[in-house]
Amino acid sequence: MPVYSKVLVVCPGNAMTAGPEALHQLVADANALGQPAQIVYHPFDRSFETPGPYRKHGAPVGRYADEPGTLILFPEIFTPQALQVRHAEPAIWWMSINNFTGVRYGRPWRDKLRYWKYVLQGKRPWGGVRALAHLRQFAQSDYARDFLAGHGLASEPLSDPIPVYTDPAYVASLAPRLAAAQRDDTILYNPTKGAAITARLMAAYPQWRFRPLRGLDREQLAQAFLDAKLYIDFGHHPGKDRLPREAAIHGCCVVTARHGSAANPVDVPIPGRFKLDVKDPQFVQRFGERVNEVFGNFEASSRELAGYRETIAQEPATFRRHVAAAFRLS
Repeated sequence: MPVYSKVLVVCPGNAMTAGPEALHQLVADANALGQPAQIVYHPFDRSFETPGPYRKHGAPVGRYADEPGTLILFPEIFTPQALQVRHAEPAIWWMSINNFTGVRYGRPWRDKLRYWKYVLQGKRPWGGVRALAHLRQFAQSDYARDFLAGHGLASEPLSDPIPVYTDPAYVASLAPRLAAAQRDDTILYNPTKGAAITARLMAAYPQWRFRPLRGLDREQLAQAFLDAKLYIDFGHHPGKDRLPREAAIHGCCVVTARHGSAANPVDVPIPGRFKLDVKDPQFVQRFGERVNEVFGNFEASSRELAGYRETIAQEPATFRRHVAAAFRLS
């Protein structure tokens, strides 16, 4: 029998990003394993419909209720709400460390100002991370685990897989598409992350084609990955991001920054030379060297990500193990 009579997973209403999808996945997997679980949309006094792309998960929608025997899991953006729980057991799922801290790796004073603005707005606890020490902590990434450990908090792993693209049927259908892919010397990037850095690179290398990933459904995104040789990500990597994993599973090479979750070899296990320090005076030059390497010898470069792809392929099974442990299911 499950330890908890019910698990409520708090999700921002009408939000459609990687974090909210992971919350829906969590509810779906918990129910599949025998733990009754529901999505609860925030703000709690409003009604929301499940976003269309997430309905495939079949996550039941419930109402917020602070009751004994219930585990209420909050994403890190709702830590003050977690501290208001009185009867249920509250927990935090750290999917995006930098969303909590406000760190963007630009000017440190701006990061501190951003964080204290959150505190003054009531979006972060006055006591910081240590104010959450009595709650259960779940870490989506090794980066999150290290962050919490640095503040004296132990955590449990709860690392989400990328949806759709690791489904067995999709993986089987992907193999012939990978073999037949005719890739261009194209550099894909997320225009919502690391925009200033990408702009520098585009100005320095006008001879290369940079393609933003915007306005694409899942099939179009997959085709974009199959058509290109390289995906770059110089965003702040607040957790184990999905786009680098989605690029890699479709055969792309990946070049990232060397900060956030991309700084360690666990969350983004790619060769170290494919991780660049954006503050290095030679950053632009080193980027050019990596691109020439990928474009000039793509097959060999892509093979170096084989271990990363194998890790990604195992993520659904890993997530199920984490969910079972999180909810103490035998």
